[in-house]
Formats: sequence, C-alpha cells, structure tokens
Amino acid sequence: MENKTSILRLLKRLDVGIAGILLFAAFINVLLQVLTRITPGNAIPWTVEMGEILLVAIIWMGLGLGVLNNTHVRFDLVLTKLPRRQKKIFYIIGNVVFAVFLLVLAYHAIDLLAFHIRVNNRTPSLRWNRAIIRAPVLIGCLLGAVRMLIQAWFFAKDKLPLPDEKEISEISVIAKAGNVAGGKD
Repeated sequence: MENKTSILRLLKRLDVGIAGILLFAAFINVLLQVLTRITPGNAIPWTVEMGEILLVAIIWMGLGLGVLNNTHVRFDLVLTKLPRRQKKIFYIIGNVVFAVFLLVLAYHAIDLLAFHIRVNNRTPSLRWNRAIIRAPVLIGCLLGAVRMLIQAWFFAKDKLPLPDEKEISEISVIAKAGNVAGGKD
C-alpha cells in the first residue's frame, strides 16, 4: 500500500512541477509580448505561437492534476444524494466512461498528429511542425485516462475515499479544530 501511495505522490509532484514550469513559461511569454509591444515595431512574432503552445499544454497537461485533486467535472450534486454503495458504483462507472472518452480523443489526436507530420504543416514564425504544438493533447488524454482508471480502481478497492467523503471528513476536522480552539471539546 505504501508503494502505491508513494507512486501517487510522485505523480502529483510531477504534475505540480510541470504545471508550475508551464505557468512560469506562460508568464514570461506574456511579459515578453507586453514589453516588446510597448515600443512600435519591436514585437517578437514567435511569442504568439509560443503562447498557443503553452495554452494547449497547460490545458491538456492539467487534466491529470484535475483528476488527482478530484476537481474535474462530475455530477456531484446528484451523486451526494445517493447511498454510499450506489454512489461508489456511479463514481467508478463515471471514471471508466470518462477514461474511455479520453482514449477516443487520444485516438483522434494521433490521427491529427499524423496529418500534421504527413503534410509537414509548420507554424509561421517558429517553423515548428504543428504536431509538436498538438502533442500535449495526446499526452494529456493518455495520462488523464490512466489516472481515471487508477482512481476508479482505488474507489472500487476502498483505498481512496469518495470525493464527497473526503470533503465531509475535512469539514469535520475543521469543525473539531474550531470546537477545540473555542474550548468546547
């Protein structure tokens, strides 16, 4: 069990590290765009393309972090009203369906990347193949699907609390801390 949790912690640290690097690079890119456009004729043309690359990477690589933090889209309003057993089944089915959806997207992303490579479609300023710009879509879909399936497995084996159970336990810990601090415990 410890080995599995250390792997999940490593994955989360890796995701947070990649997200930090991508956000910092996007910040520097926007800063370059603003600073070079202040004076007429000095704009750096490749910053627009780099912004597109970074935006795609942030969105699609952030998918895995959303899964790990349970911040991806679900019908939690409906699921929280169900009994635990049914809720667990719906969370597992939802994760598997979403993973299949991501795998279908990955399949189409492979087709898109192959098209860009086949026709040698390049960006205007950087002259990079557009497959490089779209590669994070494929990587993000594959990582997201794997993480959804891992999460579904952990839900099934009761090795991970269901999202609303985690929130409820955090709320009760906060409430107990407030009672202790207020002298009520």
